[in-house]
Amino acid sequence: MRLSPLLKKFALLCFSLCGSIEAWSHAQTDLITVENGDQITGAVNSMSAGKLSLSTSYAGTVNIKWREIKQIESRYLYEIRLDDGERLYGRFAANDIENQLTLRVSGENRQIDIDDIVEVRSIEEQLEDKLDLQLSSTITADPNNKQLVLYAAGTYDVRGGRTNFSARVDDTRSTPQGKPPTSSNSSFMQVSREFWRERGTAQSYRVLNARYDTNDELNIDHRGSLGFGVGRYLINDLGHELAVQAGIQGTQEWRGSCDEQTQPGRQNNVSTMALTDDETAGEDEGNPRKSLERCSDAELFFNVNWHLYSFQNRDMDIYITGSTYPSLSDWGRVRGDLNVIINWELFSNFYWTVNARTDIDNAGDRENGTYGNSDYTLTTGISWKY
Repeated sequence: MRLSPLLKKFALLCFSLCGSIEAWSHAQTDLITVENGDQITGAVNSMSAGKLSLSTSYAGTVNIKWREIKQIESRYLYEIRLDDGERLYGRFAANDIENQLTLRVSGENRQIDIDDIVEVRSIEEQLEDKLDLQLSSTITADPNNKQLVLYAAGTYDVRGGRTNFSARVDDTRSTPQGKPPTSSNSSFMQVSREFWRERGTAQSYRVLNARYDTNDELNIDHRGSLGFGVGRYLINDLGHELAVQAGIQGTQEWRGSCDEQTQPGRQNNVSTMALTDDETAGEDEGNPRKSLERCSDAELFFNVNWHLYSFQNRDMDIYITGSTYPSLSDWGRVRGDLNVIINWELFSNFYWTVNARTDIDNAGDRENGTYGNSDYTLTTGISWKY
């Protein structure tokens, strides 16, 4: 299978990240005491999805269920998020109080119920120490159908905010018997930055979003968007989170015509802008998109992020993210996407993953009736989380 330049860069980035992970942690001097009295020495990376990630020199990265934690002692700075949205910055200190942790904040000790803590983030000094990463890939090598899917997601933590990023590349090539070969490619890269309030609760926050898309099925050549808005946690419990975001964004994309659609999903009468076979061939000869127009639009965005996780012998995480984008300048056009990820734990840091994604655009076929208004993918495979 021939890899596109974008896919090659994506794969190189993933392998580069994988190759440098062993050095990512502060000094392994944190002391963790669990319910049975055992003590583990290492470097606390974070606590999310109900598990504490601890780097050790003798067992690699160890994940401990949060409800098994009894005490934490550390000389490093952490951000603690409580179930009421409050965020605290301090260092863990020893105590003898049952079911409570001591956090030293601004020179004073504060007692916190363990069950009230929904997230712990290490506020690191080094750039690479602030990164949390998940990688997965799926390869199908049927003689008549070849598919490669690469997916990466992660977070970059700093005090007062978080940057979320995700990227996915789908490359599919089919050679049905008696028919000409076909290929279909899609990709997206998304970065969002959450800005939390400096003090008090952080149930509400500001958000900045940037995204890039291509999709052959929806006739998306290149599309980029940049927007800002506000978000809020509606549910913020250990094991269950629900957040919503809303705002406005600007979008630029290449398409056959910048004229507004006459009706949702109906092809415009502007046929002179459509690519002909000769023009399509010209793209490969160094004359890209000579008949496409660069169009700018304004849109609203509404996002929903839901995360549910359970603690069993084999843990399970469910992520559901959905977005809709009603256009303000191309009246009647509505885009949207839905992504469902289910992870079942196989063993430490490795998961069996099912990923289902759907993209819709009610004006996707307005310049060419051979295109559709929706596209979906369903993949399954092994994921690795750091």
